[in-house]
Amino acid sequence: MSEIQKRPIEQYLDVASISEAGTSERYQRASSPHTVFTWWARRPFSTARDLISASLNPAQPAEESKVLDPFVGGATFPLAGTRLGIKMYGMENNELAYFTAKALLDLSRSAGRQLRHLLMLEGRQVLDQLKSETRDLYPARDTDNIICYFWSRSATCTSCGGEMPLQKRPWLSKKAGKQRAIVQQPNFDTKSFDVRIVESSTGTVTDSSAWSGRNSLRCLFCGQEYDRQQTAELIRKASTDKLTAAAQLDKRKHFLPATHPQNYIADSLAEQMVKEDCATLGLQLPDVEIPAWSGITNPTVYGHDTIPSLFTARQLAVTIRLCRILNERQKLWEEKYGDPQSKAISAFLSGLIDQLADWNSRLCMWISQNEQVGRGLSGPGMPMLWDFVEIDPLLGGPANLYGKLERIAAGVDQIPMPPDQEERITRGDSRSMAYPDSFFDAVVTDPPYYDNLYYSILADCIYTFKRMALVGSFPEIFSEPRTDSTRELTAAPRRQGSPGEAWTYFSTGMAQVLRESRRVVKQDGVITVCYAHSSISGWSSLIAAYVRAGLKITQLWPMTIERTHRPRSMKSAAINTSLVLVARPHDAATSMGLGQDSPNIDKVIKAALDRAADADWPDDVAATLAFVSAAEARLRQLTDEVLSHQEAVNSACREVADRIYESIPGFSFSSR
Repeated sequence: MSEIQKRPIEQYLDVASISEAGTSERYQRASSPHTVFTWWARRPFSTARDLISASLNPAQPAEESKVLDPFVGGATFPLAGTRLGIKMYGMENNELAYFTAKALLDLSRSAGRQLRHLLMLEGRQVLDQLKSETRDLYPARDTDNIICYFWSRSATCTSCGGEMPLQKRPWLSKKAGKQRAIVQQPNFDTKSFDVRIVESSTGTVTDSSAWSGRNSLRCLFCGQEYDRQQTAELIRKASTDKLTAAAQLDKRKHFLPATHPQNYIADSLAEQMVKEDCATLGLQLPDVEIPAWSGITNPTVYGHDTIPSLFTARQLAVTIRLCRILNERQKLWEEKYGDPQSKAISAFLSGLIDQLADWNSRLCMWISQNEQVGRGLSGPGMPMLWDFVEIDPLLGGPANLYGKLERIAAGVDQIPMPPDQEERITRGDSRSMAYPDSFFDAVVTDPPYYDNLYYSILADCIYTFKRMALVGSFPEIFSEPRTDSTRELTAAPRRQGSPGEAWTYFSTGMAQVLRESRRVVKQDGVITVCYAHSSISGWSSLIAAYVRAGLKITQLWPMTIERTHRPRSMKSAAINTSLVLVARPHDAATSMGLGQDSPNIDKVIKAALDRAADADWPDDVAATLAFVSAAEARLRQLTDEVLSHQEAVNSACREVADRIYESIPGFSFSSR
């Protein structure tokens, strides 16, 4: 047997350059296939390409290399490897993600390079038809060019009947010299609030909302107070959306009070349109329930417990009308272009549905710093917004569909389309793979990060509408009313029963995936995984999975590749440092002298901290590297039976963490 050689990723990785390129890519628009469809927590293509390339034998031609991604998600790794000429394979369980991968990797090649032209041609016709057929929904569209409508929630006091504004985000603009805010002034004669738009050079405005604490209310007119439970009940039963302002586009945005009658339409008009469209499609309104998880699906606490309830009547009407138009045009496209191209056109234009579901719902906030709309489905769950922005998606304002069409077409231009037509992405559970032993040269993937994101909850908000447009063309994907969450490999106590059972579910599942990856990778191959988490449980579950799968971590690399100005990270410290874990079967790694074998935990910690110091990596990176290295060494001292229990594993990992805290006092893991 020939001597096994180290892969480049086990020897050197230019993490600074990779991180810089990845961060830069995050801020580029319309320059990658990521702009076509919505998916979550996708890696930059530059990062994926570098990791795949470094995980392979440089002496082997790219076209002879086979790489597996067992968690395809948004298809970043398969697309990145394909651009390198590598034969990429993948598995995906979620229906929406599988559809995305199928479109990007299979349907795009079927249509060829003329796909961009066809999408622009047919897409403009779709949007022009949608604009014409939704004109009655937006009376101010043609006369006033109103691009945005600002809504704020209000409740009604059960004691005096007075209005109780729930406004929390009053700012329309925080641009220098243009600071504008919505102020609601009490009218004691009518027990209501009048809306004004005011200028403020100080950055502060009068707060006249009914909030008297984080989750409690007080009526300004009679003094009635509502505790947390009473507040939730009141909002569920006696609250409405109040239109407070509008944005007019005339070279620049102008903010107007919502007093003009043309800013309003009767919900009955939109509701009738939805009813007619559903009847024409022969489908029911996708009244899919949202699981009630406080802290994850917060709108359910206040009565928004189905996917349609996340949208106003008008938002819902324009989304379903788009689905109807796409559905009805499929037959026309089939007659004009034939089956492969017509399916590709339908699939890629359905990215317009992603845009509406993600950027035009009750979950969308207004970002006053740059006067733009924030994504409603950015994750990790669903926020409850007391102030949201509604767009007219057929005008030239933020998040409009004509702009999205151009980004879809530009993204399609960046899809690698090699002549090889073999489809290598399969829908299935990566805990049980159908591939033969020793088939792949490497496994490179970006798995779920324990409990950081619940994909199926977010995916359902897009899938349910796409199903209305595409079930006829892709019945094998869109046969069910919602995506299958039963096999989603995330730690979810609400699904699995308790935090301990959720830990075991994730760790055991990852052990199965890693064990299967070990089986299908060649003897000299490596398994490369990107991962990040801020808690001991999030890390201990993964490290235990490596040990149980018979793998040994041979190298660790830090990367910082997340955007720092996402809507989510504007409000909280989103994790932005990931680790790349490189592993081999334990026996092979040991024979090569790779990885940690020392039972002396302090020695392992010191080696990791010294390495980080030599590389001038920050304390949080140093501590995480030391923790993963030492925790792996510590868990190897436990039996397989013990490794399946959270309490015992976390106890061992806390011992490791406590020793690291002594060296880096300012560092700590979160408690969850």
